[in-house]
Amino acid sequence: MLDIHITEFYNDVARILLLLYRAFPRQISVYVEDISGLDTADEYGLHSERHLACFHTLNWLQAEQLIRFDDVERQTAFNQCVLTLSGFRWLAGFDAQDGGAKFVDELEYGIKDGNSIVVEQLIKSLLNAQANSQVK
Repeated sequence: MLDIHITEFYNDVARILLLLYRAFPRQISVYVEDISGLDTADEYGLHSERHLACFHTLNWLQAEQLIRFDDVERQTAFNQCVLTLSGFRWLAGFDAQDGGAKFVDELEYGIKDGNSIVVEQLIKSLLNAQANSQVK
């Protein structure tokens, strides 16, 4: 069984981190629709599953200490959002195995090419590095 929601999660993480890296060190507002695509609310005005998954990805990134933000606007935007030091270090780091390419460059290429496998591998390495740094 394909886990499409996990693939979308990795792609959302990559897009969020790239957006914040490009703005670093400025604090910016991150709009969920800019990451997940146009939201189509249901007849009750509730957000789509896709929108909510992206919204919760942003919350999760903060809980894992990769980003910070001051407040949330009605499940549509995260205000004063910025990478944490650990998030910035990982993205700005170099990969010795790839001849010194920055992780952020590899992530950018993966997103532009639509290569979910590369994006997934890079995000997994981020999450592993983050987990290892919290254990120490």
